[in-house]
Amino acid sequence: MQTLALIDDDLEIRQLLSQYLSQQGFDVIAFADGESFLKAQMSQFDLAVLDIGLPGMDGLDVCRNLRQTSSLPVIMLTAASDDLDRILGLELGADDYMGKPFNPRELLARVKALLRRVKVQQPVANSENTPTLSIDTLTRSVSYAGTNLPLTGAEFDLLNLLYQHKGEVLSRDAICQVLHGRNAQPFDRSIDTTISRLRNKLNQVAGDSIQSVRGKGYALVLV
Repeated sequence: MQTLALIDDDLEIRQLLSQYLSQQGFDVIAFADGESFLKAQMSQFDLAVLDIGLPGMDGLDVCRNLRQTSSLPVIMLTAASDDLDRILGLELGADDYMGKPFNPRELLARVKALLRRVKVQQPVANSENTPTLSIDTLTRSVSYAGTNLPLTGAEFDLLNLLYQHKGEVLSRDAICQVLHGRNAQPFDRSIDTTISRLRNKLNQVAGDSIQSVRGKGYALVLV
């Protein structure tokens, strides 16, 4: 049974979602604030559903602190009209977001989709079996020429996708479909933001890594 962390200060929402997700086969551990969640052992969780509007340490600060030590998948809950919070959440390492109010069935679908993306697979190796770029999907770790790269969950999923299609140009819609289960929205810059963060980290150790093809998308050019 997979275990979900639910962090929300609204007692009614915690009870509703805990009951619903438990009925769907998940073990749910609920927290009323971010501080108590961060004190928990992260290895016991498979995914976190994190509300931004928490008392004390808000969800953005919780996500920032979490990403210093863990790549636990995170779905962030935001006010439906607050684009800035959604953008900040993704920049801080959240893997997906939902606006409140929401349908619990949609949250369930997003939880399942995100868990599918991070499920255990065989380690990826390059065609020459050299350690130049090493992507291990078992430990969700990446290294280049022996240097470990600290990637967020979203950055790891994106790099793994680009590596599987190395040399091909993937459109924003194609990337968004695989990683988020939906087409990219006109003003949704989450893919571009994650690309930028990932490219910066790769470029620090490997030089040119991700090519932007105007009007078409992105391609991994790193050997």
